Amino acid sequence: MSTTTRLLVLGAVHQFQPVHGYFLRRELLTWHVDEWANIQPGSIYNALRSLKKDGYVEETGTESEGNRPERTTYSITPEGEVEFLRLLRGALWTVETFDIGPVMALTSFMYALSREEVLAALDHRVREIDAKIASNQYSIEDVHRSTSTPAYVREIFELSISRLRGEQQWVRGLSERMRAGEYTFAGETKTPKATRGRETPNAGTPPQVAEPAP
Repeated sequence: MSTTTRLLVLGAVHQFQPVHGYFLRRELLTWHVDEWANIQPGSIYNALRSLKKDGYVEETGTESEGNRPERTTYSITPEGEVEFLRLLRGALWTVETFDIGPVMALTSFMYALSREEVLAALDHRVREIDAKIASNQYSIEDVHRSTSTPAYVREIFELSISRLRGEQQWVRGLSERMRAGEYTFAGETKTPKATRGRETPNAGTPPQVAEPAP
């Protein structure tokens, strides 16, 4: 199981708990995780089993709808909370040169951290992207000097530079929106968006999720 898959499934349990595998599968596919994280529907169930084996999620009951078979529901454990935040911070503070999965996953769960931490990490991210771009430019020079590397290999690094610049522009925009008060983060009070229009067994204690400020 990849780190991104682990973060996505563990984070989704954290966000919607108690939750069954079918809901997670349906919800995560609306995020198009099969496209940008290469997560197939069946691997979501496999990830749940693996996370349970590791002690990060636990079975908390069953849920049934109409004549459908009962479905096992899961919640995150205290150890799972620690692992979730560890994975989330890894995605937040680290820029991947070629893999967009971690930063895409980050956008779904940054609400679990404080606004102060996310803003600090975004400032760091801008600087790290500058460093990654500089590294790619040196790699392009290496291609030019090489007597065996095909010249068109430079386009791998050109594409990466363009993607990184796009990510950097997004980071700056997100930082501005957050400083203007958008979204809700840990320690802040806001009516959770994800619970509106959705019934859950513990509807009285809905999970916190990020939502645009009025």
